[in-house]
Amino acid sequence: MASGWLKFAGVLAMFLAVGTYFGVPWFIAALVGGFLGAIFGILGWYQKKTRTYTQKALGAKPFNGKLPTEVGLATTSAVALAGDDTYAQRIFGEGFYSANFQDLLEYANSKDGDVLEVQCALVTEPANPDSTHAVAVTCGGVVLGYIPEFESESLYAFLLSHRGMARVNSNIHFKIHSQASFVELDLVRPYRVVPGV
Repeated sequence: MASGWLKFAGVLAMFLAVGTYFGVPWFIAALVGGFLGAIFGILGWYQKKTRTYTQKALGAKPFNGKLPTEVGLATTSAVALAGDDTYAQRIFGEGFYSANFQDLLEYANSKDGDVLEVQCALVTEPANPDSTHAVAVTCGGVVLGYIPEFESESLYAFLLSHRGMARVNSNIHFKIHSQASFVELDLVRPYRVVPGV
C-alpha cells in the first residue's frame, strides 16, 4: 500500500505545484490532484496485490495439465515477447497432453490437420516436481508441453521479472488421430518484450 500512497502524494504535489505556477486557486488544484492521485494510488495498489497473488498461485502446486484459474486469467495481460517469424522454437512433452490438444481443437472449432495461429502463454511453474526452472507452454488455460530443460533456465529467470509469464506467437499443429500434435513458438534470443502489445 505504501507505493499507492506515494503515487497519490506525487500526483497531488505535482498538481499543487502546477496550479501555483499557473495561478490556479490551491483548493481547485488540490481537488483535481487529489482525485487523480487517488485513482493512480488505487491502481498501483491493485497491480501490486495482483502481482503478489499471481506469484502465490504459481507456486502453490504443480499445474498437472491445467493452469489455476487466476493464473490463466492473468496470462491475458502478460507481456508479449518478440519473434522473427521463423517459429523455430519447439517444445517437448506434447504427447502427454493429447487430451488437452483435443479439447483445444474442439474449442477452436478446428479440424484434425489444421494449424492454429494463436498466442500461447509461457508460464513459470515453480512447483514442478521434475524441474527447478520449468516453463509451461499453455493455451486456453491448458498445458500443451514445456520448453526443453536445457533451454528453460534463462527463460525462467527472464519471465520471473515479468510476473512469471509472457505471451508468444505460436503455431499449434493438430494431429489428433496420430497423437502427434505439436507446437512451434516464434521466440528469439535474447528475449525481448514487445512494447505496447
